[in-house]
Amino acid sequence: MKLSNNNTRDAFLDEGHGKPIVCAGCELLCEDLTTQSIQSGTGCALADNWFAHDELQPESMIDGKNTPLTEAIDMAAERLLSARRPLITGLVSTTIDTIQIACALAEKTHAAIDANASETSILTAPTAVRVGDVTADFEELRDRADLAIFWGCDPIADSPRFIERFIQPVPHNGVRRTISIGPTPALPPSSHDLHFPVAENQLVSLARIVQAQVEQKATNRPSGALESIADQLKKSIDTARCIGFISTTTEQTGLVSWSLSHLTRSLAHQKPSFGIRLNAGTATGGGNCAGASTVCTWRFGSPGAIPYASSAGSEFLPAEADTQRLIERNEVDCMLIIGRISSRIKDLLTRSPQPKTVIHVSDTFPLSQHKNSIRLGCASLSHSTEGGMLRSDGRLISLQPFATSQQPSIQKVLNDLLDHVAVKTRRRSTP
Repeated sequence: MKLSNNNTRDAFLDEGHGKPIVCAGCELLCEDLTTQSIQSGTGCALADNWFAHDELQPESMIDGKNTPLTEAIDMAAERLLSARRPLITGLVSTTIDTIQIACALAEKTHAAIDANASETSILTAPTAVRVGDVTADFEELRDRADLAIFWGCDPIADSPRFIERFIQPVPHNGVRRTISIGPTPALPPSSHDLHFPVAENQLVSLARIVQAQVEQKATNRPSGALESIADQLKKSIDTARCIGFISTTTEQTGLVSWSLSHLTRSLAHQKPSFGIRLNAGTATGGGNCAGASTVCTWRFGSPGAIPYASSAGSEFLPAEADTQRLIERNEVDCMLIIGRISSRIKDLLTRSPQPKTVIHVSDTFPLSQHKNSIRLGCASLSHSTEGGMLRSDGRLISLQPFATSQQPSIQKVLNDLLDHVAVKTRRRSTP
């Protein structure tokens, strides 16, 4: 990556060693990168993409024309308040403080709010799936689990550096073995890394068979092939001291997660066992999915798919009021996208038959040609942003800016927008 200013680059390099920085390109929120490594290439496509944006075009715009930021903010407030039904989305490439301001904006404008996470597009939703889950953080998997079982997921696609950071290091208690269950092996097969090809529609059945074996119960309809795989899994589980199950949040029914949660709970009564779920980092546009979900839950009682934001009580309508459905059904006429735009939102806007007002607060510039669009430019989210993000296992990660910016932070831009909305609301309510 080539930085836009050599002086800025030299300022943050210290005797040839870059400062430690955090990559917010996916949910791993990797803390082991440096400013020097992002110049030479990190080896991770998500990280390289995250740091590639360095305020290349920080201008604010209205309908494709450059505009002072204050005018763009005033127009954005006007269009939000004039909309029949606004939607606030994005969020995952911003900090927790910024998401809190977004929630306040959603209440002020009676907007729908959803972070476009895969979980809120599933009918069963994370609330139902995760009740009673036995979980742990990534470092516990790295340090304690001598058996890691990948259940129907592809960690290389979902979180590219997960294996490098949390599977390949040798645990405290000796050698780690891995087992991949599903179409794709997580690691090349070897004596310590096994792969059992299982179709996605059989993952639930396999989990139930293994659970029955763990609980020493008879299975109702044993399948020869699955029974054989279950036997081999049970042998590996019996010889392990600590087991970590790694799965994904992207499966559409929620039944795989539900069945795996039951298996993990049953096994946890016998020995240390826990589950870890990986989000689809390549599609979200940022790594703060857990932060967006948590802030929305604190304020509105649900992680997203909220049709009308209200701290007095909001509905939770997964697979009904999520970003995808609201856009596809043309139920929103104004969108406030906060942070970088994910591939899913780009596709939805491209396919949407009805024009919408799109207000984008970001350091990137993908909607400059969009009709009825407003862009509120801000400082680089990857280079000049300060604040906290939540890793998907609940650990708080702090972003520290490593380059100065002449642009206001995304938090200040949103605060100013909230102030303009509040002033206009008071004027409208004054006789």
